[in-house]
Amino acid sequence: MKHILVVDNQISNCDLLSKFLTKKDYKVTTTTRGQTALEMLQKRRYDLILAEYRLPDISGTLFFDQVDKWDPNAKMILMGKGVNLKNAIAMIQKGVKNFIEKPLNPDELLEAIQEAEKITLPQMEDRTSASNTQQAANLPSDMVTGKSKKARAIIEQVERVGPTNFSVIVQGETGTGKESLARLIHQKSLRKDAPFVAVDCGCLSREIAGSELFGHEKGAFTGAAFQKTGFFEQANGGTIFLDEIANLPMDIQIALLRALQEKVIRKVGGSKEIPIDVRIIAATNENLLQKSGTSNFREDLYFRLCEYTLEIPPLRERPEDLPLFIDFFLEQTGKELGRPKAKFCKEASDLLTEYYWPGNIRELRNVIRRSTLFSDSESLIGKDSLPPRITTYKDTLFSADEPSESEESIPTVKKGDLRSTALKAESRRIMEVLEKVRYNKTKAAEVLNIHRKTLYVKIKSLNIPC
Repeated sequence: MKHILVVDNQISNCDLLSKFLTKKDYKVTTTTRGQTALEMLQKRRYDLILAEYRLPDISGTLFFDQVDKWDPNAKMILMGKGVNLKNAIAMIQKGVKNFIEKPLNPDELLEAIQEAEKITLPQMEDRTSASNTQQAANLPSDMVTGKSKKARAIIEQVERVGPTNFSVIVQGETGTGKESLARLIHQKSLRKDAPFVAVDCGCLSREIAGSELFGHEKGAFTGAAFQKTGFFEQANGGTIFLDEIANLPMDIQIALLRALQEKVIRKVGGSKEIPIDVRIIAATNENLLQKSGTSNFREDLYFRLCEYTLEIPPLRERPEDLPLFIDFFLEQTGKELGRPKAKFCKEASDLLTEYYWPGNIRELRNVIRRSTLFSDSESLIGKDSLPPRITTYKDTLFSADEPSESEESIPTVKKGDLRSTALKAESRRIMEVLEKVRYNKTKAAEVLNIHRKTLYVKIKSLNIPC
């Protein structure tokens, strides 16, 4: 029997939905609070989540994000009255299976549930097995089975810092798997049986950041109809992961620094100090050391967080691990779609190997998921199934080797003349930028305000080692 979790802010709605769905041979569990639902989801897996978009203690968007981070395969249908169409579409694009307008139409509801059921997913009856599967599904394979020297070095550092209570900063480009690494650190710690709460700081504006992180009291501000438990309280005893921490507003950074130093928090609108025991893992795709001390990030907060720093190398720097990732995501996608495991033809496989992967592991995963949809009857993925940016990447590099008609060819540097002096200065500037962005040529081109092709031309013509 399929088990549905109903989350609605009205007890009467919960009762009605429970009776209706029970008659349709579903097992139903209900709750009126989002935080309670999240706690229930940590203990077991439900076949479907039917949730109100406007919950009293957490927004529908944040509720979905929390569930998705814990179990990306979770099926969720949102419902609500008078919800903005743009918001509904945005939620469906994020992964919600359907969005139903209230008052509910029984036939429409049943049809939406049946449509969601058609998506084949691995069956997991309890949260323990779900947690194990989550590690296999969410942790990028370089964190678990990577055989490159850089991958092994990262795992060795995780083994060393994991059992400690050190605060950790995880630095790496977008898509390298910073949250997955944070989860691995948590699993290696003595807190592994306590909560792991992931927070996307980029989504926290100044108006809601304090409430989301530390909670608020009833009546603290307009619309605060209920007391709210913040992320720090939810993570008490465990680990809180602050993704893209550099995006936090400055006043929230001050409150965060106090929470870390004093190990207490205070709800918005409250006077009581609440003791907390939380390990902090922060992530960023920027160099926090360079950013600290500026008007954007507090230096004292940086030095409080950086008890240990882990640098995740980009995917292009560990090509020997690429086949492992490809194989893992092909298998994962096949299970998700209920298909045999696909494979790439040699031409397509060569293109994947030659590609630059600026979006790293996340980009690779998305490319494989998309390409698998176009596999043929023999589960073979051809070149035409790959996105144009990958199939044309090699040609782009070749064209970058030769200056276009609009680009002046850069001559060999000769000693003594004014032009050679300018070229030397240009070479030094390019080297400085490349070092700052850790040789990410896409970022370097942005900083230098030139096209990436032009940067490649200059690197080759000036014999810049990189």
